[in-house]
Amino acid sequence: MLHHLRYRRFEFSQRGAAALPVGVLLLFIAALVLIAVSRTTLMEQRISGNEIRARQALQAGQAGISHAMAYMKAGGIDRVSPTNQADAITSLTLSTGASYQVYYCDPSPSSMPAVYPLVDACDNQASRPNCGAGFTASANYAIPLVLACGGSDDAIALQPVVVSFSRATTMTDSPDNPVISKGTLNVQGSATVTNYFNNLTIWTGGPTESIGNSGKTFIRNPNIPQPKMTESPPSDIPTSCKANDKYICVTDKTAKGPDVIDEDLTLKNMPDEDMFRNYFGHDFVTYRDEIATRVITSAQAGSLVTSGGEAIVITGSTTSVSLPNGTIGSTANPVVLIIEGNWNQGGTTTVYGVVYVMGSMGVQGNVTVYGNVSVEGGVAGTGSLDVIYDPFANNDGSNKLQKLGKPGILSGSWRDWL
Repeated sequence: MLHHLRYRRFEFSQRGAAALPVGVLLLFIAALVLIAVSRTTLMEQRISGNEIRARQALQAGQAGISHAMAYMKAGGIDRVSPTNQADAITSLTLSTGASYQVYYCDPSPSSMPAVYPLVDACDNQASRPNCGAGFTASANYAIPLVLACGGSDDAIALQPVVVSFSRATTMTDSPDNPVISKGTLNVQGSATVTNYFNNLTIWTGGPTESIGNSGKTFIRNPNIPQPKMTESPPSDIPTSCKANDKYICVTDKTAKGPDVIDEDLTLKNMPDEDMFRNYFGHDFVTYRDEIATRVITSAQAGSLVTSGGEAIVITGSTTSVSLPNGTIGSTANPVVLIIEGNWNQGGTTTVYGVVYVMGSMGVQGNVTVYGNVSVEGGVAGTGSLDVIYDPFANNDGSNKLQKLGKPGILSGSWRDWL
């Protein structure tokens, strides 16, 4: 019996000795698991923090692009020679604490390598020549390359976003002769109409009754080969109805030549809405609200003498518009000018571009247009009307009248990766 009790005590002591190392081992494993979980948790917190910073930076960069879009649509940078650096570089902080800067860059091929690739593009001023600093008169900031630098609230994450801007198409079918009118043309003063590029000068739906006592039309001398649309019309137009080495006179007060097409029933019966859409690709309201760079009233027409390279709408269906004395647009920067009402012009005015009149045109003063005049109504008056057709093409063949509308992001140009 005594022997049996001793054996049981020994057995119990053996069991206690085995439990201790097992317990220590379990505690050690638990400690390792706890450490691993803690490290994993810290790593996940860091990853989560980095993701939040990256999202903040990207959202800030996108906000910068949106800011640039609004800025450009509101008028943007002067299209010829911007000089105010404050207008080109903007730094703003969002409600999240993230911030962004926007740089407007010369989009010429020589400056693009300064932004592509984007490594250090946002924090290295040396990598941004022609991006908001050192403006040059030759730089084209009207359709810039935009670099938006977004940063997280703690400025650790930095995200560059680059897009290219382009302007909306203002004319889908540019006219190819100087004067188009759905109504009657009856200018009692003088109408001199010139087309160096083809043999059509005047096209009307009603009769062409008079181009004035000293009125005349000129087309290219047939001895000259067909010019390219990239050329400008020669300026040495004869002052009387006779030929020179560049032009021949076809129509005057005594004879109507084949360069004048009048009483065209197709043109006369064309709905005004269709005529507008054929030119501009949209209905008038859509064009006014989404394409035109400037919409003004007749009372604001005096501001047009400083315009160029724009698509401008003068609103007011019952308005009689008179343009200011002086020159509107230029050969380098012509305008698309749409007058919703009638155009009754006195004084002396010169326009480079296309003038589209949704009413009738009255000529009391001296009106000169390099480009085209298109009228949904008729043309009449006792003044002088001189229209010289000009296609306004660049040397590369692109039409300067095509891209004058509101700016927008060029499709496929978005880049937000390094």
